[in-house]
Amino acid sequence: MSKRYREAIEVDRVNGGSAPPAAFSWRGQRYQVLAVLGHWREDAGWWAGGAAAVPQRDLWRVEARAPTRGSGVFELVDQPEGWLLDRVWD
Repeated sequence: MSKRYREAIEVDRVNGGSAPPAAFSWRGQRYQVLAVLGHWREDAGWWAGGAAAVPQRDLWRVEARAPTRGSGVFELVDQPEGWLLDRVWD
């Protein structure tokens, strides 16, 4: 089961650029990424002829832990407007 948040977050990457997330801050907590579980890219569908209003964005599913909480699974979205925490899994 997951819950959708779509809240802005700050992300640190391993080596900058397009490297995987190394850590992120959400709701006053700092989360350390323990493992990258998946990575994929979303684009406007080819069937829409590129006319769909869907910007290219990278999605990262990670296992992460905050110092005061246990670990969890989070879906982070890197899009032109900035990073979002999209989902959290129970």
